[in-house]
Amino acid sequence: MPKSPPTVLLFLKAPRPGLVKTRLARTVGNEEACRIYCRLVRHTLSQIPSHWPLRIHFAPSDALSEMSEWLGPNHRYLPQPEGDLGDRLQSACTQAFEDQHPGVILLGGDCPGLTTTHLHQCASSLAQQTPVLGPAEDGGYWLLGLPTPQPQLFTEMPWSTPELLPLTLERFAQCQQTPHLLETLFDVDDEETWLRSASLLRE
Repeated sequence: MPKSPPTVLLFLKAPRPGLVKTRLARTVGNEEACRIYCRLVRHTLSQIPSHWPLRIHFAPSDALSEMSEWLGPNHRYLPQPEGDLGDRLQSACTQAFEDQHPGVILLGGDCPGLTTTHLHQCASSLAQQTPVLGPAEDGGYWLLGLPTPQPQLFTEMPWSTPELLPLTLERFAQCQQTPHLLETLFDVDDEETWLRSASLLRE
């Protein structure tokens, strides 16, 4: 393990019914979808080692008080800027590397299979200057670990499509890099994936 752990960049939305898990909400309702989202976020936070640097990048930008009330005042909260997902991810990475963090791990809050072991595996690869991807079943990724800035991974990418992971791997290959791949997991996007999550969440 590296002497200095990587910084986790956690991308979250304010827990507002109708804002989070909208696909799931189509079948379970806005209030229940929001409750489920909060439970998934609690699971994610419980897996991040307590001594690792953590930055919570939240949206919308006026939700600072909500985020602090929800998750506590002892985290560093940064509003996500305008732009598509790639713009927001790139902005967060740029800030972290400008602040001299040795590596970053980008996470969302909705992967019930995430464990502390995955994060330690990622940190070990980053310590060897090897990027990391956690492939998702839907063709995206649930984790991205970077030892150095990689702006090519965030520009003109097919976010939320099955083409995201293949193109991300292609972009790495164009830079003569081969990321370490963690196990393939799933994000909770709908009722089916939520029902699959029951045995994975610890509360």
